[in-house]
Amino acid sequence: MNYDVIGIGNALVDIEVQVDDSFLEQNSLAKGGMTLSSPEQQLKILEALSDKSTKNSSGGSAANTIHGISVLGGKSYYLGRVANDSFGVHYTKDMQHCGVGFPGPGSEQEGTGTCVILVTPDCERTMFTHLGVSSALHPDNVDDTIVQGSKVVYIEGYLWTGDETREAAHKLAHHAKSEGLQVALSLSDPFIVNSYKEQLTDFIRSNVDILFCNEVEAKSMAETSDPSNAFDKLQALANTVFLTLGKKGSWAGKASETRFSAGVFPVQAVDTTGAGDLYAAGALYGLVQGKNLQECAVLGAYCSSQVVTQLGGRMPMESQKDMGKILKLYNDINPPLP
Repeated sequence: MNYDVIGIGNALVDIEVQVDDSFLEQNSLAKGGMTLSSPEQQLKILEALSDKSTKNSSGGSAANTIHGISVLGGKSYYLGRVANDSFGVHYTKDMQHCGVGFPGPGSEQEGTGTCVILVTPDCERTMFTHLGVSSALHPDNVDDTIVQGSKVVYIEGYLWTGDETREAAHKLAHHAKSEGLQVALSLSDPFIVNSYKEQLTDFIRSNVDILFCNEVEAKSMAETSDPSNAFDKLQALANTVFLTLGKKGSWAGKASETRFSAGVFPVQAVDTTGAGDLYAAGALYGLVQGKNLQECAVLGAYCSSQVVTQLGGRMPMESQKDMGKILKLYNDINPPLP
C-alpha cells in the first residue's frame, strides 16, 4: 500500500487530569514541557489526585500527527511499539478505527508507555512520561517495504532520548532518502533540543527537508532570543520550516523564498496537548495534496484549533475534512490569502 505519510515515534497512552497551579507548586513541579519519569513517580502524582477524574486516550507526538492525517482523509502508517496489555489493545483499536496502518501489540504482556498530563486552567500541560516498551523500538522494526511508493516520512524528536529509537529514526530517514521521499522532523520539546542539539543539527543537515517547531524550540535550537532570527537560522538547515507562535499564528517558508504568515482559528481552548502535532498533520496533508505553504499553514492552524477544544491530543473525528471549506472559513475570519 502506498502511504501519504509514514510516522515513527513513542507510542504512549495519555492519562490526563485537570489541576490548579497550586498543585504544581505544592509538589514542586516545573510547569510546562516533558519530564521522563518512572511508573512509581507517575503513581505518586496520580495518588495525590485520587479525588479527580482522569481521561485515558491514545497519544504520542508523531502518532497524534498520523492519526490527524487519517482523519483528514489521508493514507497513513505509524511505527511504534505497545505491549499486549489493556493499554496496548486500546491503543491498537484506536489507530485501526481511523484507518491508520499500525503493527499492533508486541509479545510483552505489560509495559505500554504512559504519559501523565497535568492540565492547568491556562491550558498549559505538564507531562510526566514513562516510555515503557515504546523505548524498545529499534531499527529492525523499520520495514523498508512500507516506504516504497509513499510520499513523506515524519519523525518525532522524542526518539533522540534512546540509542535504538534514534537509530530507528535514522534508518527510516535513510530508506526514505533512497526512495526519493521527503523527510519531516518535529523538534518535539525544548528538553529534547537542549539535550540533543548537536545530534539533531547533524541529522537535520543530512536528512531533513521539512522542519516543525514552536517558538521556544526554535529559539533554543538557533541559540537566539529573536524568533525571526531563529527562523532564518533554521532555514539554513532545512529547506522548508514551519514555526508555530501560539496565539500569534505561525510562519512557513522555504529557503530563499518569502516567509509566509498565517493566523489562527479563534476557539475556546481547553487543553493544548497535541496542538503542535495536529498543526503538523494539517501542514503535511496540505503538502502531499499540492497546496502552497501558506495554505498548508492555514490547514495546520485549523487542525490545531480543533484538538485544543477538548482534553487529549487526538483530532476530533467530526472535524471538517474539506480543505476548500477550511480555507474559505479562514478567509472569512482573516485577511484573504493572496
